[in-house]
Amino acid sequence: MRQVVVNDLVFGNGRMKICVPVCAQTRAAAVEAVREIRGTPAALIEWRLDYFTEDILTAAPAVLEAAGELPLLCTFRTKAEGGEREIDPAAYFALNEALGALGVPMLDLELALCLAHEARAKQAIDALHARGAVLVLSSHDFEKTPPRDALVERYRQMEALGGDLPKIAVMPQSQRDVMVLLSAMTEASAACGPLIGISMGELGKLTRVRGGAFGSVMTFASKGKASAPGQIDAETLASML
Repeated sequence: MRQVVVNDLVFGNGRMKICVPVCAQTRAAAVEAVREIRGTPAALIEWRLDYFTEDILTAAPAVLEAAGELPLLCTFRTKAEGGEREIDPAAYFALNEALGALGVPMLDLELALCLAHEARAKQAIDALHARGAVLVLSSHDFEKTPPRDALVERYRQMEALGGDLPKIAVMPQSQRDVMVLLSAMTEASAACGPLIGISMGELGKLTRVRGGAFGSVMTFASKGKASAPGQIDAETLASML
């Protein structure tokens, strides 16, 4: 499998890497949460910017410093994809570019926004790659699990747009839906390399533990507030892995 390297963290080699999100509203709370996560088995930290109520760019250097050697993944999750608030598309891409300029090593860009504003997205993706940032292109469906072929095509779209780590999170309505995602991940990873696949909720917890056998290189765990249905406590997940 092709490998993606961030700092000393290698995606596509060994077991899935545990990522723990920070959903704090203030700089002080975010820094404290990041420091706490460094004491867990987390391999990287996701800073959920849509929860943050202060100026993001002012706070970013302190959050980066607190993360230390752990890579920081910055994510502004829009309401349409299960996030806390909306953002103007122009401001969304400008924010991600500014974070890349500050040295943030990983950023999440939503596939739907990239497809809706393809020229602007390509500009941002090219600029972020030029700075050495690793990009997670993501797609979330909190209602259902699309058919297998649609999921495979979605992974391929993300890779074609410049996603280093394509990510799909879907909601299963049955155990069969979980297997649909795992099958799509197996096919897509053979063509696209490292990817992330999550089936949410109680039914999908299997993917958070065993997704690595089907091509997923990252799994999300909780430390305090969970950012998605079905997240497992970081310590518990590490022991399960």
